[in-house]
Parts: sequence; C-alpha cells; structure tokens
Amino acid sequence: MERKAKGLENDNLPTLRRGDQSNAVTLLQQQLATAGFALNLTSHGHFDISTAVAVADFQASRGLSVDGICGPHTWTALQEAGWTLGDRNLMNTKPMLRGDDVAELQLRLGSLGFDAGRVDGIFGPNTASALQEFQLNSGLTANAICTKNTVISLKRISARVSPTTVAVVRERVKLQRTPHKLTNKHIMVVFSKTLAAVAGELCSSLRRAEAVVNEMCDLSELESADQANILKVDVCLDLRIADTKECRIAYFATEGFVSPGGQRLADILEQRLSATLGFEGTGVQGMRLPILRHTRMTAVQCLIGPFGLIQARLSPVARAIEGSLALWTTKPT
Repeated sequence: MERKAKGLENDNLPTLRRGDQSNAVTLLQQQLATAGFALNLTSHGHFDISTAVAVADFQASRGLSVDGICGPHTWTALQEAGWTLGDRNLMNTKPMLRGDDVAELQLRLGSLGFDAGRVDGIFGPNTASALQEFQLNSGLTANAICTKNTVISLKRISARVSPTTVAVVRERVKLQRTPHKLTNKHIMVVFSKTLAAVAGELCSSLRRAEAVVNEMCDLSELESADQANILKVDVCLDLRIADTKECRIAYFATEGFVSPGGQRLADILEQRLSATLGFEGTGVQGMRLPILRHTRMTAVQCLIGPFGLIQARLSPVARAIEGSLALWTTKPT
C-alpha cells in the first residue's frame, strides 16, 4: 500500500525561518527528526537556533543552498526523503513520481548496466525503460511498474551498488562525440536583472562566435530547467549575483551520478572567473539545485559577487565566461 509523507500533502506550506512559531514549524521539526536531524527537546513548535542548524544540515546533505530557511525546495526535499524503496509502487505517471525511493531504484538499475538516466530521483521514461528491461532479464512481468516483487529481485541481484552508474559513461561518450567547437553549440543563459548587462554582452559575444543562444531573465529555477529541456539546448548556464565577495560554481552530482560535462565546465569557470575578479574562488561544488537536477544536459550555476565588483569588471567577466565555454567545447569531459 502506498503512503504519503505525513502532513506534506499541502502544496502551500509557508517559508519558515528563525523566530517563527506555528503548526507548520512543528511539522518541519517532525520531518527533520524522521530524516535523522536532531533537535533540542524544547524546540517543539518554535523555530529556534537548533531548528535552523538542523535545516542547514539537511540542506547541505541534499545538495541545496544552505541558508537555514525552510522554503519550497527544502519542503520538497523533506517530502522526497520520506520515501524508501518498497514503500510504494513506482511507475511513469503525470506528474512524475519523485523521491529517494526513485533515486535508489535508478542507482540499482544503473549499477547493473540498465540505463535509467541520471540518478535524479524523478521517475521518467528512461527509468521506466530501464526497469522494464530489468524485468525482462529477470523473468518478471515486464510492465515497467516497480512492485515489492521487483524490489526483492533487484535487491537480491544488486546487494551492493557501484559508485557510478552506466548513465555517467554514456553521457561522457555522448559529449566526446559532439563537435568540439563553439559554432552551432546551443547555449541557454539564465540570469537575473542585476546581471542583465553581463548576460547581454556574453550572449552577443557567443552569437558572434556563431553559437545559438537563448536568453532567460528572472525565471524560477524550475521554469528555466523546463525551458532548457523543451529547447534541447547543449548547455544551460545560470548566472546569479552574490551579496558578498564570492565565486562559487555548482554542477549536478548525487550518489551514483556526477555530470561529467558539468564538472568540467564548472572547474574551468571557477578558475577563469576567480582570476578575473581578483580573488580566490569559493569553490566548485556538486549539488542538487533544481536548475541542475531537472535539466537534461550539461548545466552549471555561477554565483558571483558582489554587484559593485561585477559591474566594474563587466566586460572582463563576460569574456571570462565566453572563454570558459569555448575552452570547454574543445574538451567537454
């Protein structure tokens, strides 16, 4: 029988931060405790420092931006963390099923050589196809529905899972086979209004290099990812402004899957942007931010700042990003 993560049926749960007191805070604390993040016994219903620390620790463990505030992405991650493989039947539905149980299924299938795609915890066509292929090879009913019998068979065969799935290998091969030049490369640049000048100069330079460019301003991460998938771009670049001196580049990574193209591009961007901004970068990090998790191509998020410094070095920053993309195309993995 299927179950729902208790109390998380409401799609309009509020953003919670330190100082709040409500039933929603109690719900948050229950979900954090269930996920294994300890709280003070006196925190019940009160978003105190203990709750903020637990939220931050949970966010870090899930590859989210760490701010200690429980917003929509953190609520979603808590809901997904409530599922373990075997709790419910898994199949390709609309909307697609999401959760840690789906991620474990993808990881186990991929470790056995059945390409379920990226280990993103989203049950889509690739996962359904890989599941059906596994069922055929295991003598099970090949209906692409993961029932308890399928889980039993899967766990028996894959008692141990490898750290890398077949999807990583196939994505690397695909990148290596693409033309190693910026010409005709389809690039989507996502940016906020504060970075419009940088994005405008960057996009103009990319078009002069004969790349195909789409510009997306002030869309949410999920909206941007949807557009990138619809347009089937080769690269999705998300530019964000930081309040402090920062140069952090993120790419998609989770257990069993690290985006080879994203990691390579992130490394190049961090080196070039930090040199252009005149300070040591704050790092390259594998994360599960929505813009990285939901896209189906090489994607990176650049968090750079502060605004005054970016504005003063507008043209050099744009050139550094264009140069990074050009270098990446010559050796994408």
